[in-house]
Amino acid sequence: MSSIRTDQVITAWRPVRVPLFARPRRRLRAAHRDESTASTELGFRFAALQVGYWLGWASIVAVLTGLALDVSVQQRWLLVGATLAAAAGNTVAMVIPWRQWLALRQGRLLLDLWCAGLIAFVALLVVDGGSNFALLLFLVVPFIAVVQNGWRRGFWLAVSAGTCSVITALIPLSAGATAMRLALVAAAVAVALVLVRTIHRETARAEVERIRAQEASHRIKNDLQTAADLLLLGRPEGTDGTAFDQTAARIRSIATVHRLLSETEDRVDGAALLREVTADAPVPVTVDAESGPFDAATAQKLGLIANELVTNAFQHGAPPIVVRLSRGAETRLCVDDGGCGVMRPAGFGLELVRRMAEQGLDGRFELHAQNGGTRAEVVFPSTSR
Repeated sequence: MSSIRTDQVITAWRPVRVPLFARPRRRLRAAHRDESTASTELGFRFAALQVGYWLGWASIVAVLTGLALDVSVQQRWLLVGATLAAAAGNTVAMVIPWRQWLALRQGRLLLDLWCAGLIAFVALLVVDGGSNFALLLFLVVPFIAVVQNGWRRGFWLAVSAGTCSVITALIPLSAGATAMRLALVAAAVAVALVLVRTIHRETARAEVERIRAQEASHRIKNDLQTAADLLLLGRPEGTDGTAFDQTAARIRSIATVHRLLSETEDRVDGAALLREVTADAPVPVTVDAESGPFDAATAQKLGLIANELVTNAFQHGAPPIVVRLSRGAETRLCVDDGGCGVMRPAGFGLELVRRMAEQGLDGRFELHAQNGGTRAEVVFPSTSR
């Protein structure tokens, strides 16, 4: 942390020691990438299942409407019963915890049962109700191609193709009409598979970029911590080392932001950031902050500002020191201390805070006395932060 210049002897904040040379953990990173890819694929299949619920209800309503209007259907009540059974199965499918079960054996077996039920339902409709119901194959077969994976996808697509062949043999259609319908179903499946592969490839690419960004933040954090430690190794004794302490603390506050970025996405929680920045203060610091994300650039400025203001508070004020962060139309960072409330001359630390608040965050900085102490306050717009 940093502040205005002083002749007092300042206790340096405890540095965080890290190894000067860190070995890359390629196996762990590869395992993490594989796990992230598998999680992304499960998320995609779960989303496809959610779409399948509503396509199922739309198909059920369409079938019941067709049965009600088509007077030429032979075994109407059999088809109505099968449709109601399909509605019951769709209802059960909606309450199954697919997100947790898709990766488990019971989830895969239930998905197999769902696919078998869909194929049997459509086959019964086509055989007993006429070739018009064959249009449902344009929904069922691509759905199976998307939600299944691995050898199960190939197996159920083969079952679908065999079912289509049997239906074609049972329904008297011209060769041209049969070929056209089979070609259209095959085209729909091919398009679905191409879309699935494209989405998976783009998702995997985005996941790799995200992991690379996290690894880069992790490496930057290690480099910054190492730089801070090397700086303190050359620290002179006495008050001559104050500038070294202040510079090292600023470097560590930036390293804190990169550490948090390496653990999360491209956003940093403000409350977690303030707790990390004030954790090694030589005096107790109370943090009362609302949780909320900040982008990397804003988080870095916020961490530096908090670092400077807390250092200023314990160097020139007195406990208790309280850091408050509130969010709204404006974000407000307040650092209160229990000092005498005397206005402090502007120095490098406070000038740095003022410039970052006004030029970096489009906000304002105020330092004023209050009953029983001093308040330093930085306010800036919350829009797009």
